[in-house]
Amino acid sequence: MKNVVRSLLLFSLVLVSQSCDDRDDNLTGPNIRIQNRSGQNFSRVEVRVDTLFYENVAADSFSDYMEFDLAFQQDTLRVEADSTVFNFVPDTVTSPLPIGLYTYQLDIDQEGELIFNFKID
Repeated sequence: MKNVVRSLLLFSLVLVSQSCDDRDDNLTGPNIRIQNRSGQNFSRVEVRVDTLFYENVAADSFSDYMEFDLAFQQDTLRVEADSTVFNFVPDTVTSPLPIGLYTYQLDIDQEGELIFNFKID
């Protein structure tokens, strides 16, 4: 009986240790997700013209991460929300982001301007 308990304990430890990988352990490039901080649903978020598309990012929620070959702290965005198009063009160009997890936090202010905030996850 002791051998069965030891075997189960050992199996459980191996199983737990294998499932405890960090989410950024297997990345090969920068991964970015969209956080929709507005009250509107984003039907489409386009990063850099015709590069990557996020679809159906609900109000007050996150998209899944998408891996980029080349990403920046700020990038050109085109957001479609409730049949309205919002654009963001950065003032400055930054160095490319290293491998990691990042969030573009997007909101729409009272004047109908797209507000962009960058976050390292």
